[in-house]
Amino acid sequence: MDDDSHYNRYEIDNENAEDKKRFIRNLFDSISGPYDLLNRALSMGIDRGWRRGLIRLAGPLKGKKALDICCGTGDVSALLHKKGARVTSLDFSENMLRLGIKKRAIKGCAIGGDASRLPVQSSSFDVASIAFGIRNIPDIDGFMDEAMRVLTPGGRLVILELTRPKNRAVHFFYSVYLQKIIPFVGGMVSGKKSAYDYLAGTISTFINVDTLAKMLERKGFKNMAIFPRTFGVATLIVCEKARS
Repeated sequence: MDDDSHYNRYEIDNENAEDKKRFIRNLFDSISGPYDLLNRALSMGIDRGWRRGLIRLAGPLKGKKALDICCGTGDVSALLHKKGARVTSLDFSENMLRLGIKKRAIKGCAIGGDASRLPVQSSSFDVASIAFGIRNIPDIDGFMDEAMRVLTPGGRLVILELTRPKNRAVHFFYSVYLQKIIPFVGGMVSGKKSAYDYLAGTISTFINVDTLAKMLERKGFKNMAIFPRTFGVATLIVCEKARS
C-alpha cells in the first residue's frame, strides 16, 4: 500500500479528490478479506445493533427501492433486502462487492461506482443509506448533491457513522482505543497496520455531527434528526428530500 503520510486523515476536497479516492479504493481492496471479522471484533458486535437502528429509521421498506451507498460487503444491503426492499448496492471497492455477493449479503443489483457520481437515474430511490462511508468521501458536497438527486420526493437519506463522544471521560478512553487498539489489532489480523492507522485517524478528524447536519440542511434536506449511539461513538442521522 502507498504511504499515507501525505494525506490529512479527513479533509473536504470538492475539486481535487481523485488521488485520495484512488488511495482509499486501494486501501479497502487491500483489507477486504478480514474486514467483516475485524468489524465484529473491534466493535464487540455492537455495530450490528447500530445497523438495525439505521434500518428502523429508513421507515417502511417493503416494495421500496433502496440504494445502499458505500455498501462494503453488504451488511446493510442484507438487512434492507430482509425487510422487503428492492436493493441496489454500490461501492467503489470491487473486492468488497465480490465478497458481499459471495456471502449472499448482496442479492440485488451490485454496482461498482463513486458515491459522488452515482451512476443511477434521478428520483429513482425511496431510501438511500450509507454506513461508515461518509467520512471517506473527500468531495462530500458532490455526494450530498447526488443523494438529493437520486431520491424521490419525500425519500429518506439515512447515515450511520463513527463519531467522537462529547463526554470528556468517554472521549479520553475512546481516543486511546482509536490510537492504540484499533491499529494494533487491525494490523495484526490484516497485516495492514497503516490502513487501520488511517481509518482510526479519519474518525478523530472527521467533521462533527452538527456540522454535517448543517451541510445537509444547506443542500436542501429536511426533517433532520440525529441519534447518538453507545455514548456517542456512533451516530445515526436521518433526513428527507422535500416533497415539492
